Amino acid sequence: MSVHLHLFQHLKQLAEHTYHRQLFSLQGSQAWCFAQIMQILQQQPNQYSWCGEAPSSITATPYAQLLGQDINLLVLNMHTGFDANMFSAAEGSVRGGGVIILLIPDNSVNQDNFLIYIKAALKVHSFPCIKENDDNAFSMSTSALTSTVSRNQLLLNEQQQAIDSIIKTQTGHRRRPLVLTANRGRGKSAALGIAAATLINQGIKQIIVSAPSKQAVVTLYKHANATLLLATDISRLQFVAPDTLHKEQPKCDLLIIDEAAAIPLKLLLSFAQCYSRVVFSSTQFGYEGSGRGFALRFQQQLKSIAPEYRKQHLQQAIRWANNDPVEAFTLSTLCLAEQQNNIVQPANDKPEISLISQTQLLQSPTLIKQIFSLLVSAHYQTKPSDLTALLNDQDLSIILMQQEQQVLAVALVNHEGGFTESISELIYQGQRRPKGNLVAQSLTFHSGFPEAATHRYARIQRIAVQPHLQGQTLGSQLIDWVVDWAKQQQFDHLCASFAANERLLPFWLQQNLQVLRIGSKRDKSSGQHSFMVNLPLSELGKTLHQAIQTAFMQQLKVQFSRQLQVLEPTLIQILWPQLIIDNPAHTLFDALSAYIYANRSYENVEYLLIELLYHCSLTKLTQQQQNVAIAKIIQNHSWKTIVEEYGFTGQKQAQAFIKECICDLLTHNQETTHTNET
Repeated sequence: MSVHLHLFQHLKQLAEHTYHRQLFSLQGSQAWCFAQIMQILQQQPNQYSWCGEAPSSITATPYAQLLGQDINLLVLNMHTGFDANMFSAAEGSVRGGGVIILLIPDNSVNQDNFLIYIKAALKVHSFPCIKENDDNAFSMSTSALTSTVSRNQLLLNEQQQAIDSIIKTQTGHRRRPLVLTANRGRGKSAALGIAAATLINQGIKQIIVSAPSKQAVVTLYKHANATLLLATDISRLQFVAPDTLHKEQPKCDLLIIDEAAAIPLKLLLSFAQCYSRVVFSSTQFGYEGSGRGFALRFQQQLKSIAPEYRKQHLQQAIRWANNDPVEAFTLSTLCLAEQQNNIVQPANDKPEISLISQTQLLQSPTLIKQIFSLLVSAHYQTKPSDLTALLNDQDLSIILMQQEQQVLAVALVNHEGGFTESISELIYQGQRRPKGNLVAQSLTFHSGFPEAATHRYARIQRIAVQPHLQGQTLGSQLIDWVVDWAKQQQFDHLCASFAANERLLPFWLQQNLQVLRIGSKRDKSSGQHSFMVNLPLSELGKTLHQAIQTAFMQQLKVQFSRQLQVLEPTLIQILWPQLIIDNPAHTLFDALSAYIYANRSYENVEYLLIELLYHCSLTKLTQQQQNVAIAKIIQNHSWKTIVEEYGFTGQKQAQAFIKECICDLLTHNQETTHTNET
């Protein structure tokens, strides 16, 4: 019997005995790996799944389709590069007693830091490896393979408590939503399905389930079907997509939101406001890599909506026994496990800021974990593939703020642009779209400046400060350092692109970056509009920046009442100082006096009102006045929308409110003009 077949059989026995998952790798040419694996698959007909490039006789499965499935044998071909997203998503579909086989290339000529990192981690976790042209014993002792570890007993007490908590959300007090979190394999989706079916069996008429996709709730429906007394009652468990749920707000007795971390925060908060009985469920540390960011942001804001919300975390594994070696490898190596936060308050001495190379990172797995754990906590959309980029992307600079060997903050800076005039022209014409050049490409194509891609951009892709150290200017200090560094590296611009909210936009503007573009559509992941901000560093950069900014401000006047009509008025208020032209002319005051005092209609002076706002600071108006003035005059919301959105009794009251806003604005600006003249 061949070595690899012998190894597989032993690992399979061990996995079944302990109800753990086991893993081993075949390392060599793809042809050799395929030949070895085909012998194993002959003993496992129709009982395996394969992800990645496969022989012609095998149909590969996209890893996203494995979510919610139970697999006994999984083959992952990583010869085109170790796909961290694939691995972290697919491994969770393997049940206790199953085996994962990794197909990995041998040491290639091209430097792949991430693959080196993965191979080292496999060795640390004692997973066996068989190499081409080396049929010696694998790196796992016989004693480990013949271990007599008894199979862990699965304790379902915790899952039953979760089921009871879900049911209580519907039967108990209103306005006490439940936040249910768990690592993968904890039976979270099963608990949701069982609880929903139990409520339907008790007579509940309608339960709505929402998730990023129907595929995400396959397991939930599977357990609901198995629990229902009448199969036809499954119609009372209705799936509604998040966007549709937000728009239509259908009535139900209980709302269940599964995989909440992958749904925009704005939608989740609107569900908490609209529905009095709701369960928010999410994977805490899983393939999404965003569970912690979700937990921090969402639960902070949920508390203001529902102070008595409840939370429950499932710790006990269900789909495999506790202390599963594959789970330990995934969470540790892909930095998805929560790191112990032992960061102390910075001393009076200034923290040290420095550039760290990927080679240096590779030599310090502990530092990798510190950095990536901070990024996962700080950013909503961090995924395992971002770890690959951290180690492999040659156009990425890693800048650390440290004190006493502790990471206080980190900035990841992308190098963009620097293209020839001919390539820049192709980008301008929409014929080229170079990967990784987000701002350089957008300012060339969307903003319409053919030369923009020839400039060099230092784009701050990510910046993160330890949560308990935020608000102490560490982020500003880090950006100041990056500005000086970018100038030394002869970049023309320092820029960033981010999903704007009332916290982030002021931060970037305070760093002297200015908005040059606003995405016309909301980002699907964040539910917010993307803002591009820029600080020109060179004389060449300053000339281009000024030209783009002038065109942008002219364009905004039209976009606010069209593509950006749904942009939050509060964001426009924050941006407003950048948009003011100069003081309004006296003729504008005279023309609008007929509107204020002589009952001239709003429609007849609307163009004058738009002109007035673009010449005035709005800071002397109340928050409500600013919101209404921007929504109606600048964004051209209908009177019906204004009445509903801001709680007026009708159009007449709303029109009177607008007239009062204009009166206050004119009065203040006349006083300011008079003071300046004297």
